[in-house]
Amino acid sequence: MKPGSLLREADRARSYMHVADLLRQKIQKMDVDAGDRLPSERELASLLNISRPSLREALIALELQGEIEIRVGSGIYLRRAASEQAPTPHSPAADTGEVSAFTLGDSPKEVNQVRGFLESGVAAHAARFMSTKQLRLLKKSLLAMNTALSARHNANPKAFVDADRLFHVTLAAAADNELLMQAVEDLFDQRYLPVAETMHRLFDDPKAWHAAAQEHQDIYDAVAAKDPLQAQAAMQRHLSRAHARLMAMIG
Repeated sequence: MKPGSLLREADRARSYMHVADLLRQKIQKMDVDAGDRLPSERELASLLNISRPSLREALIALELQGEIEIRVGSGIYLRRAASEQAPTPHSPAADTGEVSAFTLGDSPKEVNQVRGFLESGVAAHAARFMSTKQLRLLKKSLLAMNTALSARHNANPKAFVDADRLFHVTLAAAADNELLMQAVEDLFDQRYLPVAETMHRLFDDPKAWHAAAQEHQDIYDAVAAKDPLQAQAAMQRHLSRAHARLMAMIG
């Protein structure tokens, strides 16, 4: 083990928690009472001189800790006055609570970036080497997505996500590499951890799911046509657009 590796592991992809600390300090200096609306997401990003994706993750962390409430279409509201704020996420007291810096999950922005690097290559490889049996399974997962969206009364988000996971894992299976399969599964499963899960809950909707289904269709078509360049491009577009959908304006 290289020197300092444990420190990197403990702090890995937790940059949004540092932003949350800075944001908490800024809020405490504002003349805002519990229940009041905070400045807009765009204003807060400008105030901290950070990107909106970085701020969005910090806001989700503060909401999970019960300090703010995000109301899509309305804005961001303070739930607790400054004197009632919880310990900072990096303090020992915070780590004993239900939500801590080490249970929220990795940065969705960084996870998506890694997936883009990895899975665009996976898609290109699948276009070259996917077997007929694997292609049938890929088609089956695509049909399952569409079935989940065509429920008579409501779309079935869980069924859609399960089919989505199967689609990406099936693409990785074409490489016949267990380590690659595990990496793809682990990265996808980050969406079930608190920060990413909350982002999806707040900003996913049937319109987003239908867009994602079409993007998966584009990937399938390129793989079935044995066109690695188009498969790679379609995967990059899908992951880029998927993250952009999580950046919809709060209000």
